[in-house]
Amino acid sequence: MTPRFLLHIGANKTGTSSIQRMLALNAPALAREGWLYPEFHLNHCAHHPLAYALAGHPTRGLAPGWRSRFAQAIADPAQRVVISSELFFRNVPPQAAATLFPPGQTRIVLYLREHLSYLASWYAQAVQERNLTASFDDYIRLFPQPFTQFLKGWEEVYGADAITLRPFRREAFPGGDIRADFLARMGGVDGIAMPGADSNLSISGNLLFFKRLLNHVMSYEEAHAHPIPDEFGAYAELRESFRGRFETGPDTAALVAHLFGPDRAALGGRGLDLGPVPERVAGRPCPNPDTLQDEVALIARVAHETGKAFLPYARRLPVWPE
Repeated sequence: MTPRFLLHIGANKTGTSSIQRMLALNAPALAREGWLYPEFHLNHCAHHPLAYALAGHPTRGLAPGWRSRFAQAIADPAQRVVISSELFFRNVPPQAAATLFPPGQTRIVLYLREHLSYLASWYAQAVQERNLTASFDDYIRLFPQPFTQFLKGWEEVYGADAITLRPFRREAFPGGDIRADFLARMGGVDGIAMPGADSNLSISGNLLFFKRLLNHVMSYEEAHAHPIPDEFGAYAELRESFRGRFETGPDTAALVAHLFGPDRAALGGRGLDLGPVPERVAGRPCPNPDTLQDEVALIARVAHETGKAFLPYARRLPVWPE
């Protein structure tokens, strides 16, 4: 029996936004192949509100009665349904997901990324969007959440055979494109138009260091409030040294290899090759003392000229240039 539901559960930092945008913008082509990507409370082309509702989030879920409305949205039994949100993997209890997407009727697709690059990308986003002040090495120690810890729960509910594990490695994808790889997991879909690349730059270098410093004088609510995370994302466009990967040395790589060695071995036993942990990552020094004063002055000048929302908090820093 062909499963009716295809549930793309992430993980985050594996090109999920590109997949979701492709699916949301190609509804007619999907429909011709018998697929539905429900326009059910989409957020940034993804089913994040649905995931929050299943997770029981107190403020980001859906209004009462959402289950009956979702049932109406997928009522045509002739259609296969694809759902995508990276929030499912870590946030949604698999038993809760099974109330909408029953085992035996559901295939799950999960992409996983080599641990060091995954953690570095997640760390930069956490500093940008919250008031995290830890160094990268401390962050790794504070949040050593192995993939298999979450994967085990999904396997217990759906069975290992229902879960397709894919490595987030460009050389593993048709044409180096994860979107093409995902379409292959769907059995192939003709007539898909690939949207242009998203601009979702990671902050790095002295911009990342400055935001971490600023986080010391901000509460979680202040740091998380719109539009402050987006303001720092916009700075990444301003200077090349403000974006991309940040530098990690061999000690950090060794720490990751040690902490996640059992996780890598367990995933390897499931046939998933994430590739080796790199011995180091060449990128932007964080901080870069040689340019720190100049680049903080640039951050301050742009903030004053454009009236950035983070300015009242930056003035709490005794070193903030006026």
